[in-house]
Amino acid sequence: LVSLRGNVFLYNGEELGLTQVDIPFEALRDPEAIANWPLTLSRDGARTPMPWRGDANDHAGFSSGLPWLPIGADHLALAVDRQDRNPESLLNLTRHLLAFRHASDALMRGDARVIEASETVLAIERTTADETMLCVFNMSSEPVEWRPAQPDRWRAEETVGEVTDWRFGSYAAVIARRI
Repeated sequence: LVSLRGNVFLYNGEELGLTQVDIPFEALRDPEAIANWPLTLSRDGARTPMPWRGDANDHAGFSSGLPWLPIGADHLALAVDRQDRNPESLLNLTRHLLAFRHASDALMRGDARVIEASETVLAIERTTADETMLCVFNMSSEPVEWRPAQPDRWRAEETVGEVTDWRFGSYAAVIARRI
């Protein structure tokens, strides 16, 4: 998201990696889900309270009262307080990548050009007059190798997952700066 043009939209809990909660019929609040039960997936499962603390005793720090929807059982392990302390967490990766984007003129305002868009690789170049960034993503569960033209003219600035010498592990990505 941080490499694409436009605004970055993160939905509640996305920065924590929260999963869709299976809400039992009797706890549903979404009128559409109630009317179409059990034919559709309820939107309520993506609208559960933010788990601020990994403590089930007080609804994960969301409220001292009973929340509108239940907290997902697996959400306690993904709570903000737990991820905040872990430098390798998705929450801290999200914060870091958003700050990186904010510091890059090319990522914030640059033109975008698709270099490759295949089933396995998406490569986008973001460019301003003073900066060019190359954003490459392995979109598959299998490792891939992909090299830009003149690979020696790029320096990896940010990586997610395993990236070594333009070899990408499953779902790995790199943002590289033209040198």
